[in-house]
Parts: sequence; C-alpha cells; structure tokens
Amino acid sequence: MKTYDQNDALPPEYKSALIDLLSFQADSEFAGGQRVAENMRFATRPEEAYRLAKKVMEEMGHGWYCWQILEPLGIDVNARVQHLVSNPDNPDPKIVRVINGFRKENWSTFFSDWSDVAMFSTVVTPAAVAFLGQYKDSSYLPWRKVSERIWQEEKGHLAFGVWASKRVIEFDGEAGREKLQAALPKFMAMGLGFSGRPADDSKHFARYFEYGLKLKTSQQLQEEYMEIVSSRLKELGLEIPDNVVPNYDMQFGYAASKEAGKETVSAR
Repeated sequence: MKTYDQNDALPPEYKSALIDLLSFQADSEFAGGQRVAENMRFATRPEEAYRLAKKVMEEMGHGWYCWQILEPLGIDVNARVQHLVSNPDNPDPKIVRVINGFRKENWSTFFSDWSDVAMFSTVVTPAAVAFLGQYKDSSYLPWRKVSERIWQEEKGHLAFGVWASKRVIEFDGEAGREKLQAALPKFMAMGLGFSGRPADDSKHFARYFEYGLKLKTSQQLQEEYMEIVSSRLKELGLEIPDNVVPNYDMQFGYAASKEAGKETVSAR
C-alpha cells in the first residue's frame, strides 16, 4: 500500500477521496460533541456531569484533529466550524457534512433520561471503536497519526458508558437494570448500522479500499462491533436482544442505499 505524508503531492482522485472522508468525519465529530452536550440535562450527579463534559470536549477535539489535517489540503475549516456553531440544530448539508444520527431531529428521539445516555456510550461507542480504529493504518500518514489518539479516546468513551451503566444499577437497583435492558434494542440497531451495509459494492467503497483509506469491510466491522459489545454487556449482566434490525437510516459512516432492503441481524 502506497502511503502519503502531509507535504507529498497527492494524485487528484486520491486527494478528492481523502477530503471526502476527512470532512465527513471532522464535521460529524464536532456535531457529535454538540449533541452529547445536550444530554447534560440528564446528568444525575456531579460526577456524571463531569465525565460527560469530558466526553464533549474530546468529541469536539476529534473534529479539531481532523480539521487540522484538512486545512493544508485547501479546506476552509474556520467557515465549517463557524457554521456548525451558528447552526447547531440544522446545519446546511451544502456547507458541512454531518451524519444523520448527529442531526438534532434524529438524535433527540433516542434520549429521555440518564440510562439512555449510559446505553449510548456502552452500546453505540463500540461501533466507533471498531470503525475509527481502521484509520490507524490509513495510507495518509497524518490521518494515521491522529487516529491513534481518537481511537484511544473512543475506548475511554466506551469505558465511560460501562461506568455510567454500573452507576444506574448501583443507585436504582433492578429497576435501573430493567431500564438499561429496555434501551438496548434501539441503541444496538444504531451500533449495527454504524459502518454501513455489509454489501460493500458501491463505487465509494471500492475507491476507498483501492487507495488504502479504508481497511475493513462493513461486515468485518460489524463482527468486531459484536465482539466488543457482547463482552461489555456480559460485564453488566445484560442480555443481548435477538433479531435486532440495523438502523442504516442514521447513515453512520456511509450513505445508506435507499434501494437496498433492511437486513435482520441475529445478535446471538
């Protein structure tokens, strides 16, 4: 696999694909931080609020790391952040690229209390750990470098989710455990849909793999996700629900194909 560094001349098609992926990640990471900040209203105790605030900072930091790589490629990153800050609830897709799951009208429907906040980081973040982890071996070396830090912090966000879930059980007992269990299906659907449909036959997938900007298929990432989430749920004493349908409409990672039908994934 040929690699490129910051000051290397990039083939035009490679540069276009790189900017496409990086801008998608950078804008979405920052918007994700904005959404996580909204969940502060559900914090039950000072330590919960503190730890969630740390996650907000790190999510926005992930956007900053990627924007720093984009700026030398000729992208006006200041305009992007200014637009997101000025239009947090409804950013213009012609100006910034934010995944559907981090748009407020979609995000807000998933959260009603702290148990949802805990389950999101426990059940969806494993998908981010798997998905973003592949960039540690990207053919673009600056992205490879920052992705190591992002990956480590995402693992910390997963640990936050497990900790927050344990606190729900500690303070609310079996009633808390039942709320966590009830929230599992909707967040597993989101996590399973994170990396896109398993049929990696689009021109975008082929191009990204050819250039070394993607290293794993959606099926591989989905399998890695299930390994991680199964282990964490076992630690919490929660049951993995059967026949969860991946929510590809949130369009985590890639645009969902409107023509393709919905697959049902057995989590067992």
